[in-house]
Amino acid sequence: MAVARAESSQTTIELKTVSLPDYLDSTDILRRVGPNEVAPSPTGRWGERLSLGVTAALASALSRRRPDLAVVTVPPPRPGQRIVVDIQALDTDAAGQCRMEARWRIAGPDARGPSTSGHGIFADGADAPDDAALAAALTRVIDQLAEGIVATLEHE
Repeated sequence: MAVARAESSQTTIELKTVSLPDYLDSTDILRRVGPNEVAPSPTGRWGERLSLGVTAALASALSRRRPDLAVVTVPPPRPGQRIVVDIQALDTDAAGQCRMEARWRIAGPDARGPSTSGHGIFADGADAPDDAALAAALTRVIDQLAEGIVATLEHE
């Protein structure tokens, strides 16, 4: 999903590619197995790099919550607002608990201009110890992140 089609009544906002720790940005589904150790799933992989998948899922979640916005993931022809998201931590443990810590900033077309920001810690548990349940839990955590960003947008 590269771009959502902007209708005349919609305001366009660009979602930059979500950044996350380098060790997570792969196609491996990783689970925390110790305080300083993660291991790839032997039974599954993401369909794309995690940063791209999270960006697409977040754009979709934002669009569902704010149909008045055309959320795009490529620079629009006319510069407008931008959302920059930095995921500082994203862990899933052996029990299936998915936890994300993220910061976001919403800025205008001028990088030196005013911006608003937010921060949150989001968590949800997988219903089963398998890869599909972990992916579903991550989707719910991304939805929580979208709710936090929308709350920031509405307080601008």
